[in-house]
Amino acid sequence: MTHKKSALVLGLGRFGGGVAAARFLSNRGYALRIADRSSGPDLDDSRTQVAKLPDVDFQLGREDEALLDGIDLMVVNPGIPDQHPLLAAALRRGVERTQEVNLFLEHYPGRVVAVTGTNGKSSTSTMLHAALCRGGVDALLGGNIGRSLLEDEGRWQQDQVAVLEISSFQLDRVDPARHRVHGAVLTKILKDHVDRHGSLDAYHAAKAVLPRMAVAFCVHAAEDPVAARFLTSARRLVYADDLTPLAGGGIEASWLCTRTTDGECERIVHADAMCMFGDFQRENALAAAVAARLCGASAHGIGLALANTAPLPFRLQLLCTIDGVRIYDNAVSTEVESTRSALRNLKGKIHWVAGGKSKDGDYQAVAEATAPFVATVHGFGAAAVPLAAALARTSTAPPTTSHVRVQEALDAALRACRQGDVLLFSPAFSSFDQYPNYRARALEFHAWATARRGGPAAGKPDAATAAEA
Repeated sequence: MTHKKSALVLGLGRFGGGVAAARFLSNRGYALRIADRSSGPDLDDSRTQVAKLPDVDFQLGREDEALLDGIDLMVVNPGIPDQHPLLAAALRRGVERTQEVNLFLEHYPGRVVAVTGTNGKSSTSTMLHAALCRGGVDALLGGNIGRSLLEDEGRWQQDQVAVLEISSFQLDRVDPARHRVHGAVLTKILKDHVDRHGSLDAYHAAKAVLPRMAVAFCVHAAEDPVAARFLTSARRLVYADDLTPLAGGGIEASWLCTRTTDGECERIVHADAMCMFGDFQRENALAAAVAARLCGASAHGIGLALANTAPLPFRLQLLCTIDGVRIYDNAVSTEVESTRSALRNLKGKIHWVAGGKSKDGDYQAVAEATAPFVATVHGFGAAAVPLAAALARTSTAPPTTSHVRVQEALDAALRACRQGDVLLFSPAFSSFDQYPNYRARALEFHAWATARRGGPAAGKPDAATAAEA
């Protein structure tokens, strides 16, 4: 009698990856054991979906080694650190370990273009997917952006491109010799997730895996010394603020241009025609345009896509106006550079609302990077008091207030505003002091804006992942 293989899905998750992996393996004849530290109502939706599959053993609320008994394969949620005892136990027992994204890379028949970086991964992935579709290339979109590409198995085609947003957490667990992609796209590699990786060098090493996976091309910013050091056997192209002879993408007379062949540069879209604003979004658009052209999308179609792609929820955009005060949403920010980019691109007196859990304890670096741009600062959560102290040590020392909850900080910021001013919600710190993920924190901000303006807030929540990676 043939032994039926069993898989342990460790970390069911709340954004689809665990559910998709469970369904994918169930369709291939695996008996499933589902384990998650949580056994509460936050998993109700995921549990309901998995419960429809045959031969499922739920073991929620426990993480002991006995979960590995009789298991052939363990699928690990990317949010679970390498130091988790069950991962070490699986290694001792010889249980094969994998993750949802690896299952996709090992089975997908088409070309994969993977996108990573510190900021802008989701915006770049979204623009690249739109550019491919509008430019005549059949394409899918998924990964760390909030949905599993395993869910699209019924739509998989060999003549197709899958745009895969991939995080440093996921890259830590892929094998470049086994998991290959057609193209790699990197937004700027900065500082993030030192708390998870242990050091900045380890974080950069995780990002460096993607260029090694690429077989056709690797696209990154010209002004990114970290990415420039990454090894790759693929064709390397860079994007820049200008259009040098070496650039694959650049800006000339306010036009976003590409040069992916030996011919003349192609004008793709005028910067003023884009729905997204900010110099960082132009960089993201250039990265997407270069990759789309390399995949065969038409220049005209790419331009139409970039002109019509709206900012994703929680990425820098005008949410609403309250009593003449412009309320800007940059709730996706969990590190300082994304906040500094937002501050640099806004006009007028800015009243900044920030806070959360520091990933590295360096509050002074956050203060020095932001103080020159702000009129007042209103902190919340674990970072509020140490950030205020750090700001007081800067040369400009902007007035600050410190609060426990987001709503209190937002109210204080709004009181400090006058007509024509800007209130920017851009936390610059992880959400994990008070929230399960940045999205939950962002929705609290949206609820506050809705209540203060007396109507529905602009923007719709996305299905962003909890990884903040």
